[in-house]
Amino acid sequence: MNLTTRDFLKLSGGAALAGAVDSAFAAEAAPQKKVRLAAIGTDGQANGDLHNFLNSGLAEIVCAADVFAPSLDWVRREQPNAKFYTDYRKMLKECEGQYDAITIVVPDHIHCAAFLEAVQYKVPVFCEKPLGHTFAETVAMMRKAKEAGIITHVGMQGNSFPTTQILREWCESGELGQAQEAHIYCNAVRFFYCESPDNINEHPAIPNGLDWELWQGPNGTRRPYFKGIAPGGRWRCWAPYGAGCLTDWVCHILGPLVTALDLDMPVAVTCDAPGFDPAKTPYSFPLNPRYKFEFPAKGPRHAFTAYWYDVDRAAPRPEALEADQRFDPVADGWAGAWVKCEKETIMYGSHGASGVRVIPQARMRAFKRPPAKYPRVRDHYREFLNAVLEKRPTNTPFELGGKVSLMGLLGTVATRFPGRRLTFDEKTMKFTNCEEANALLRPDWSAEAMARYGAAL
Repeated sequence: MNLTTRDFLKLSGGAALAGAVDSAFAAEAAPQKKVRLAAIGTDGQANGDLHNFLNSGLAEIVCAADVFAPSLDWVRREQPNAKFYTDYRKMLKECEGQYDAITIVVPDHIHCAAFLEAVQYKVPVFCEKPLGHTFAETVAMMRKAKEAGIITHVGMQGNSFPTTQILREWCESGELGQAQEAHIYCNAVRFFYCESPDNINEHPAIPNGLDWELWQGPNGTRRPYFKGIAPGGRWRCWAPYGAGCLTDWVCHILGPLVTALDLDMPVAVTCDAPGFDPAKTPYSFPLNPRYKFEFPAKGPRHAFTAYWYDVDRAAPRPEALEADQRFDPVADGWAGAWVKCEKETIMYGSHGASGVRVIPQARMRAFKRPPAKYPRVRDHYREFLNAVLEKRPTNTPFELGGKVSLMGLLGTVATRFPGRRLTFDEKTMKFTNCEEANALLRPDWSAEAMARYGAAL
């Protein structure tokens, strides 16, 4: 079974929306036609995303490409008039003019190359998160999208939850006081981000129907097929193809604070990972890291620090939490955060600040909730389709989704220098105290990929 992050909403430790969620949703325009989708990737997360688009009644798939042939079977059954391909480049070229939007839901290492191909066709693009596999790829995608002036949308579904806007309104109201620090906990690593480092040395037969050469995408280092990588494998465990748990989940838990506090790039990031030696396992990620992100002051907002705890690194208990309330994210498998502010402490779960509340409950009852200020979106997938139909920006464009991805990717680089505080300059987009770290901001692309897309980096 190929699991997606949606399967782990149970980790949020309070994922139900707050009872006081504002029910005033933004109006949705009645569609005049269905959005014709060209789908790059149809398996795993793509299966779920595409079904969300189809179930909205606002979309149809007119062409689809996947490097694993059996992944196209369900599309053939449900969209029999679509055209089918192995190579998305051939699909986009041969079907040009027949699709209104493109979806990119494939392993992270292919995101940038697929988008740089897709942007040539000047149609809206939906891309899953993290936006790019490396920092430079993500920056390139954000820049090229802006230059092309196309509608973009990133698969950060929590950004369309009402609680994200509630958190933003609370933070901007002044009722909480200045945000000082956040403690973020995520217990997802143990579920699908852990594989034996020895797997990369085991080479079973390539599964029938898998085009392994195409699956490797633009990567400059070509590897023989190895155990458990694809299809439906845990490719995010491996640095050449994914960027680990942090970069996958940063949008779900830190993302709401990026919106609420208008955070830009951190000025420093540190990874503390006891027992992890990147020299011995260069393709793997630590299983119990703690990350520290230091954000600068901006406008009226003070400097802000966010701590991220994975798996067995227990987040500290918030002092404001009721004494009789259990707080054990490690044992209970929670994902969420608590944020200390000058006047109040708030707590929320994963995916769009679900269940956001002031703690303790007595303070929540006394809290003066500000009026609704920002529009509510009924559905993240309809948001993209309606934006395409209405020819308007989405609520989660590359500008936002890319910024959140970049934060996670800085943390991913920091895992290769455990215990070292890496300082970062947003103007130059470089680390100021570690040239070795700067080398990891760029992708390892093949000569063919560099010739085709390298000018964008």
